[in-house]
Amino acid sequence: MSLTVAQVYGVRFAEKLSLPTIVQDNIAKLRITPVVFKPFRPPPRAAYRPKENWRENALVEAVRRVKERDDPEYDEVFSSLNKIAPRTLDKLSEKITLNIKKRDEIFRLRITTLLFDMAISQSGYAILMSDCAKKLATDIPEIQEDLVAQTEMFPKLYNMTETLTYPSSEEAGYADKVVEWMKLKDKRRGYAKFMTQLFVRELVTEQTVGECMAHVSADLAAMAKQPKSEQSEENTTQYVDFLFETAKILPVTAKALRTLMKTFIRSVLDIPRAELPSLNMRSRFKLEDAIKCVQ
Repeated sequence: MSLTVAQVYGVRFAEKLSLPTIVQDNIAKLRITPVVFKPFRPPPRAAYRPKENWRENALVEAVRRVKERDDPEYDEVFSSLNKIAPRTLDKLSEKITLNIKKRDEIFRLRITTLLFDMAISQSGYAILMSDCAKKLATDIPEIQEDLVAQTEMFPKLYNMTETLTYPSSEEAGYADKVVEWMKLKDKRRGYAKFMTQLFVRELVTEQTVGECMAHVSADLAAMAKQPKSEQSEENTTQYVDFLFETAKILPVTAKALRTLMKTFIRSVLDIPRAELPSLNMRSRFKLEDAIKCVQ
């Protein structure tokens, strides 16, 4: 039988039972004076230590080992990426995804580094690798974070602060130096194409592309003003190539970036020619072509 609300409230007016003597004695012993007030003092805060970005350290190691195929599953992904073509893209991307899911975050970062390296080392691979990256990131969102970190660390990871010039045929190791010169040149061109393709697929932000364009444009203007030399001309040419490759790919919907690109290039071309001794005619024409791409 359940109690009604009236019965519950009715108990308040019923005869009260006396507490046992032992209970009354214990209550009497309790302190009835108020507790002394003590203001609250928060515990001392520990000195702030920024969380170490594990990706930065892991990426340096991943780039160093990018060609090492000592891990069977890494070797399997390596082979899959080498075999990717438009008709095998879906199947091989799914296979790579399954391999990544079986392992930890360090293995995943090694795979995204391998993909990134293939895309920039062989610029013709940029579109296929960006398509593959999109498929992988759709299933594994952390891959997008890996790619963003690599675009931000690109100059450091791939030693882009140095620029090789075309060697003299009389130099020792001439053939090897030509190969290195071509690799570096293609890597910068490939990075411009791959980063822009990632932006088209919404894997890097407009801000990332814009900041990269701003840095390259500032470096271009500064380098073009240097006294003419083989080295300064080569540096200038590679900055121009970077902007041109980016301008070719920027979609018409990216109006802000296209306007920004046009503004950057125009600011360089508006400088009197006499003040840009390291900007040769080939580079000047290419900048004009880049402006046409973003009109």
